Parts: sequence; structure tokens; C-alpha cells
Amino acid sequence: MRKKKLYEEVMEQISRLIESGNYNVGDRLPSLQELSEMFAVGKPTLREALSVLAAIGTLEIRHGSGIFIKRLPLKPHYEILSRLGEVDNEKLLYWLEFRRAVEVEAARLAAERRDENDIRAIEEAEGRMEEGIRQGKVASREDYLFHYRIAQATHNPIFTQISMTNEPMLQQYFELSLRQSLATPWRRELVIEEHREIIDSIKKGRPHEARRAMLEHITNVIRKVQLLEGMSGNKSNKEEGKVEDEKNT
Repeated sequence: MRKKKLYEEVMEQISRLIESGNYNVGDRLPSLQELSEMFAVGKPTLREALSVLAAIGTLEIRHGSGIFIKRLPLKPHYEILSRLGEVDNEKLLYWLEFRRAVEVEAARLAAERRDENDIRAIEEAEGRMEEGIRQGKVASREDYLFHYRIAQATHNPIFTQISMTNEPMLQQYFELSLRQSLATPWRRELVIEEHREIIDSIKKGRPHEARRAMLEHITNVIRKVQLLEGMSGNKSNKEEGKVEDEKNT
């Protein structure tokens, strides 16, 4: 039996609170501080639980207004999503496929729409990540922020919202991915170089180059995870072929 994580237990407590009969769809839940005291958990854990419930549509978090009930909890849905949040190599590949579908296009749009504030925010996040990596740290938070800033630079709120609502799972992914990537010194330099190429393309306003740089970055991680999973060489070759096809289009 898998032991439930604390944020999953909090999710269940929030769901029971909603199902108690004292709340209806559209009602506002107690404040973050009140919920933290009610469930005797810290705010980071509470935010993680709320983020997952928002991602599956049970809650709506309106910044500055409060936490509102969007629909009654559907337990099987959030249990499935929580299980997807358990990061191992197999599920890591699922998240990489998701990221490849979303973030490659985000990089292209960011190169078209970014402004000076966006560029500064992306560079700041990358600088912090690079500093952490050079110090031998797993800078998963900084890596997440780098990609989040690119999502913001699309000036499409849906890209930003997807990144925000999936933050708990994505941060688990970034940590596992970086731990694998930074195992050797040459790989650390490659990770830094890949992020710099993405920034350079976005800064210069070159959407096709930004798209290609993001595609190569994520596909390199996919290859590495597949290698660690012991997948067949044929499958890796297929992935390589996909990248070459993308480069030639």
C-alpha cells in the first residue's frame, strides 16, 4: 500500500469539508490562514493541495478574492491526478511528453511577444538556476521558474495558468530530471548551454529558433530518461528521427 502524502490527506480533508453540506457551488471557502489552522498544516502544503484541486476543476483560486467552490469533488479524478504526481521514470516520460507539447509552442510565442520585462525575468530565473547548478545544487525551483517565465512571456493566460496549476507535480518532475541530468559535469554544462540557447532565441525575437531550442532541450532529457529506463535502441532512434524531422520543417 502506498502511503499518502500530506498534501493528498489535506485534499481529502478539503473535499470532506465541501461535502459536509455547509457549502454549495460558488461559495467561498475560509481563508488560507483559517484553513491552515483548521487542518493544522503549513501553508506550502495547503497551497499544494489547493493547486491540485484547482487543476482538476474542484476549486477556483481568485487572487485577491479568495478560494471558491467550482464543482463538487470527484474523488476518482483527484486520486488519479495525485498518482500522476508520483514521479518515477515512467511518469517522468509522461510529463516530458506533456511539456514537449506545450512548452515548445510557448517558446515560439514568447519569441514573438516578449517585452523587456519578460526578458529580464527569464534571464534572472536562468541566472539563479545556473548559479545553483555550478554550486552542485539541484536547482529545481529555479528551473521551474525559468520555464514559468517563458509561459508568462507568451502573454497568453492559459499557458501561465497551466504552469501554475500543475506546479506541485512539475516541481517534482524538475527535481528528478535535474538529479539525473547533473550526475556528470559535462551534462551540467550542457543543461546550462541549452537554457542559454533558448533565452538567446527569445531575446532576438526568432520564434523558429526558440521553438527548435526548446524542442532539443526537452528531447535530450527524454533520451536520457529512456536510456535510464533501459528502453530499446529502436525507440531512441525514433525519438531522434522526430527531432530531425522537426529541424527540417
